[in-house]
Amino acid sequence: MRRTPTARARRVAGLLVLTTLALAACGGGSDAPGQAGPAATTTTATATTAAPAATTTTAAAPASWTTSAKHGPGSHELPDGPSAKLATVRAAGHPGYDRVVFEFKGAKVPAYRIEYVRDIFVGESDDQLLTLKGDALLQATFNGTASDGYRPGTQTIPDKLTPALPQVRQLGLAEDWEGVVRVGIGVDHRAGFRVLELSGPPRVVVDVAI
Repeated sequence: MRRTPTARARRVAGLLVLTTLALAACGGGSDAPGQAGPAATTTTATATTAAPAATTTTAAAPASWTTSAKHGPGSHELPDGPSAKLATVRAAGHPGYDRVVFEFKGAKVPAYRIEYVRDIFVGESDDQLLTLKGDALLQATFNGTASDGYRPGTQTIPDKLTPALPQVRQLGLAEDWEGVVRVGIGVDHRAGFRVLELSGPPRVVVDVAI
């Protein structure tokens, strides 16, 4: 049954502009963790008189790359006010995986939860969906933060960003309200992913296997 959106939901829908959501290349540099993602490998049997035909196998993703929800650090209860501000979001491709980087202004990254979901709703509404390209949806929720530089009545960056990547198809803002920021990540297909926390500046990195 569809519910009439709450007053808060209507206000959140009007705040769908993330003026600091910036799409930029993030390959290499300080975002690189120094660990390669899952990649396909090919092996061929040595030819002998009785050798079997050549076969091709694909390496399995490391155990840390799973489809289960990942979260951190600390409590997910909302603090009195934002402890960090989401400054930029960027995406880039790497061998075997696509990467999304959430960069913050502040001493540390806020509490977060990254998970696959069936639907992503706009604000607290249960009848307005965020539609993104791709056959699967990842949702990144950050507590105790806000987007940086929002100005009412202005729009310099679109609500949705579409990087030309094989796995990460589209990014979209679902909520930026009262210390909660939710960003949807539309991916080509459901696959294992990992989450890294980096410093200098504080960042939450989401790597999705191709």
